[in-house]
Amino acid sequence: MTRLVLNILAALTLLFILSRCAQMGELTGGKKDTTPPRLLKAIPEKGSTGFNSDKIVLVFDEFVQIKDLSNQLIVSPKLKTTPDIAANGKTVVIELEKGELAPNTTYRLYLGNAIADMNESNSIKNFEYVFSTGTHIDSLKIKGTVTDAFNGKPAGKVVVGLYKASQANDSTIYKEAPDYLARTGDDGSYAFSNLPYGSFKMYALADGNKNNMYDGEAEKVGFRDSVLNLRSDTSISLKVFQEESVKSFIKKTLLPYYGFGQIILNKKAKVRLSPLNPELAPSIIETRKGREKDTIAFFYRELKDTVQMEVDNISFKKRDTVRLVIPKNNLAKRRLKAISTNIQSGVLPLGGVLRFTFQNWMDTTKAGMSKIRLSEKKDSLYVPVPVKGRWTSITEFELDNRLPDGNFRLKIDTMAFFDIYGFKNDSLKSDFKTQSKTEFGKVTLKLLLNKKQSYVIQLIDGSDKVAQEKYISLPLAGSNAVSLEFTDVVPGTYMVKIIFDDNENKKWDSGNILAKKQAERVIINSKQIKVLSDWEIEEEITVKE
Repeated sequence: MTRLVLNILAALTLLFILSRCAQMGELTGGKKDTTPPRLLKAIPEKGSTGFNSDKIVLVFDEFVQIKDLSNQLIVSPKLKTTPDIAANGKTVVIELEKGELAPNTTYRLYLGNAIADMNESNSIKNFEYVFSTGTHIDSLKIKGTVTDAFNGKPAGKVVVGLYKASQANDSTIYKEAPDYLARTGDDGSYAFSNLPYGSFKMYALADGNKNNMYDGEAEKVGFRDSVLNLRSDTSISLKVFQEESVKSFIKKTLLPYYGFGQIILNKKAKVRLSPLNPELAPSIIETRKGREKDTIAFFYRELKDTVQMEVDNISFKKRDTVRLVIPKNNLAKRRLKAISTNIQSGVLPLGGVLRFTFQNWMDTTKAGMSKIRLSEKKDSLYVPVPVKGRWTSITEFELDNRLPDGNFRLKIDTMAFFDIYGFKNDSLKSDFKTQSKTEFGKVTLKLLLNKKQSYVIQLIDGSDKVAQEKYISLPLAGSNAVSLEFTDVVPGTYMVKIIFDDNENKKWDSGNILAKKQAERVIINSKQIKVLSDWEIEEEITVKE
């Protein structure tokens, strides 16, 4: 091979290498920054005593920002003026109102997760700055949990407050923010630190409007029964409850269509409804009379324009008058509203009694039984079942038949029912089956209780809905052991809820701040009970504390 050829090959090889080196590659940028800023210096230093400055400068190792400060900042003890906190480059400057710091006091500025880097928003967790205007840093601690008094679940995002006992009375929580403040996490836990020796009143508050004060029954609240004389680190658990309204009033009235109306109360009560004009009484019928309820439903006929109604609140011993504007009775556009039955998802509940409910004032003098056809499936055929029935109210008709286990078909023809204006029902068809006892389970509870008193014992499901409940009262001369049977329990997973019914009214009662009354005690057994069809399960529960 000649020298010329070798030189050409060498040149081509060099060009190839240079072209490969010239190709551009994508820059990766390195690993993502997950490290929060690091405090390099604080002026004055953290933990300073004899503090007399109105400015604090925090220097970090990278550019920082302030996030969500209004929800993060806690100043303890409280200051009249909220500190001005701002980020500038690698520093955070905290400015305090001149002359506002009290002498010989330890202050804790808790910024939570508010300080973060600029690029990736990595926050410093639970950042705080503590200093004292005196000669030492207070160091006492309180920790604990806050739970909901009704269901025992952790109460997250709750304010826990300490008021100096010498300066607080029963109404202070309504008027002033706490001297010392902490917030619960999602698990209901809270913690105070750098507290002084002293006596405090202690509250917990689900502070909906974030003013750190109690705004009445719209917010949940809890309190410690006695004054806390803080001398050493301690642990305290609190329970929050929703106070029952001390007032009962009418929230609103509804007349969705001619012939039917509702009066909505702010809370349940026993009431009696009557027109101010007694001559109109035969034209108005209240449903569910005598029962405790928060909605008064009534039907009316032959009323025009406006009617004055009196609501006699028996539970709260008061009377209200409401003025109802009666909608136009447009008979040309009216019709009988659809019939509803107690068949749910193709199943008639255990007991086998069919009920028809109407949303109109019905003519209870007649019912076309020949137009109500019921048949039972035998093999592949439907065999007619003779039916009888009766009106149980102006809106409910019930068959006398108690249906056995099986599959059925219901047909209701038009003109089986009429309302008081002569409007007839539409036809209805439904295939259904009756529930059998073998579809349910049985739970036997063997309880050993620690107090001779009354209790409400409930089976609750995963959404805290009460499946069944029983009431018991232990006599002074009797045993603390009791056995309860819950029959016809729908298969599922349940827990046992025990309510200490102190006032023996067979329900759970909430607490009251001004009366210094705690909510009735509740214990929820943590063990889950799995109920199966046609199966009996036995559970033993001992209440010791």
